[in-house]
Amino acid sequence: MSRFPISRRRWLLLVTPILAAALIAANLIVFTGSAEARALRGFASCGDLLAHYQDQARRSQTQERYYEDGIEIEEAQAEAAEDVAAADSATTTESSAPADEGEISESGTNVQERGVDESDIVKTDGAYLYVLRPQSLLIAELAKDGPPLEVGRLEFQDWAHRQELLIGAGKAIVVRQLEDAVSRFLPEVGDIARPSWVPERIRPQSEILEIDIGNAASPRLLRELNLDGQFVSARLVNGAARIVMRYQSYHHWVGPWDFGWERNAERDAQAYNEAVIANSQLGLWHPLFGFQDHVSGEYEADYALACDQTFAPDGSDAPPWRQGLNFMLSFDLAHGLAERGSVGVMSDQPTVYASIGSLYLATPDRQWWNTNIHRFDISDPLQPSYFGSGSVRGQLLSQWSMSEHDGYLRVATTIQDRWPTVSNVFVLEAVGERDEGSLEQVGLVSGLGVTEEIKSVRFAGPVGYVVTFRLTDPLYVLDLSDPTNPQTLGELKIPGFSKYLHTLSGGLLLGIGRDADPETGWERGLQASLFDVSDPANPTLLTVLPLGDDAFSPVESDHRAFRYQDGVAWIAVGPNDWRLRQDHDGAFFGVRVTAEGLTHESTLRVHGEARRAIPIGEQIHLLSNEEIRTYDRADHTDLGALSFAPEWDNRWLPISPE
Repeated sequence: MSRFPISRRRWLLLVTPILAAALIAANLIVFTGSAEARALRGFASCGDLLAHYQDQARRSQTQERYYEDGIEIEEAQAEAAEDVAAADSATTTESSAPADEGEISESGTNVQERGVDESDIVKTDGAYLYVLRPQSLLIAELAKDGPPLEVGRLEFQDWAHRQELLIGAGKAIVVRQLEDAVSRFLPEVGDIARPSWVPERIRPQSEILEIDIGNAASPRLLRELNLDGQFVSARLVNGAARIVMRYQSYHHWVGPWDFGWERNAERDAQAYNEAVIANSQLGLWHPLFGFQDHVSGEYEADYALACDQTFAPDGSDAPPWRQGLNFMLSFDLAHGLAERGSVGVMSDQPTVYASIGSLYLATPDRQWWNTNIHRFDISDPLQPSYFGSGSVRGQLLSQWSMSEHDGYLRVATTIQDRWPTVSNVFVLEAVGERDEGSLEQVGLVSGLGVTEEIKSVRFAGPVGYVVTFRLTDPLYVLDLSDPTNPQTLGELKIPGFSKYLHTLSGGLLLGIGRDADPETGWERGLQASLFDVSDPANPTLLTVLPLGDDAFSPVESDHRAFRYQDGVAWIAVGPNDWRLRQDHDGAFFGVRVTAEGLTHESTLRVHGEARRAIPIGEQIHLLSNEEIRTYDRADHTDLGALSFAPEWDNRWLPISPE
């Protein structure tokens, strides 16, 4: 008789759940109390700041930096980065059209928070459309019975890789990402041997333009700020602009090969690099700006960020070869760029979220295991200040992973550095005073989507919605009314997932995302889903509307491409293959939303790639990269277009490969 009456297969079936539970429990233990404060240190003088930069440079130019924590950690960072990388109809009665409970700014952009406008490629004040073209700001007047008419244009000097704008106080603020500045130089290093080539230094460049649009026919450049850095994001709160930039200069250090691998080549390379660092000035590492006032004719140049407004982690919280400087410029639109405030923190690539009184930068820590969150007080546009920091376990999906409500910050993360993956929502409270404050964890909902990752998040006051996915889509409904005791109220598992969530009245939630194979998790076609969340403990799926097996929508990654008004969701679509989108026309699907479900009501086509829908009055204006095409909202009559393309290019190409 066998000494082991339980078969090996049955034994595995019994043990596997126990092991899984143990792993999950181990993860949850790590989460508890993980939001410890990570205060940043300031710099008393520019000399102290220079010494910090020099120390960072010494650490980054040695080969040992690649092995400081082992190759495995560096590979894990790369994998985690990839994981994280990857927002009136005549036929329908008013009572059947759920009201929009999302937020639309006064300038027509679908935004995250009420009262916090976000920069975009097009804005409106109700009378004009302000559209960014590759090298110009175009102003078009809205017409009653046809497409908008171009009335003014301001040409830009340089081509931009990326640009966005804000409008207010009769002005447009345009932020443009320009070509990097590349320089080669051999600094004076005394009698030390010189390398055989001239090392490069690369400085990213941007410009901020303040434009008077009071006279739409004659927009006028008032002031411009040229500065080091890459544009990250911009907000407009109470008439004040907050522009977040990231600066990370790249210096190519010399190695033994640059000295011909001679007997003393390695020594000469180290000596040369050290001489460059020791003889460097602050301007070699810190961002600079040039400011031109076209009204007064004045010009000035200085550091883009004051030394005493620069903060950095203590110790080696972030590795020097990846750590950059994220800084915020703040100014009142009424006074413009002439009066500015700034504050910044040395950290990795940030995720930006802003409320009425605070701006948060969430940055991954050195191993990409945790996320450090830095809070800035933006109540005074000329004196933004660093408040304090905290840390949460895991990585954020996007700006929608953060939300401030009643003084508490809610943060949704996914732990991806261990198995099984799991997601959580932390509740943080700001404690203390500016410069020395902290974000301390007071509440936690853990164990969401075990073995899955977050695909979308939406916080709506005291309620949170989180979608995770691997094979199926669990939609979690969270009760966050008690910050110290947040709870999961309900859960719904269905195939596929939503990548953008939009709240509607009547307890409805609209999701835009993908269908998926429930057996393999393989993503399939674009779809819209309508959920009934009126009973938080029992969320249900009302209907799913397929939007194309091979269709793509920018809404999946950019919430500003979505628009909902008077019971209709406008969703930009095009071919799934990005190469096809360059040569095919796009469209906007009009999806009618009622308490009973979703109906594909219209397909409105545009020449070029579909980007934004702007419903105003009885018309809807559709922006592509080639035109603004206008339709009647009631009967969908094509009223014509303001074309950016040559007049002969009037083809209608298919909006999907088939």
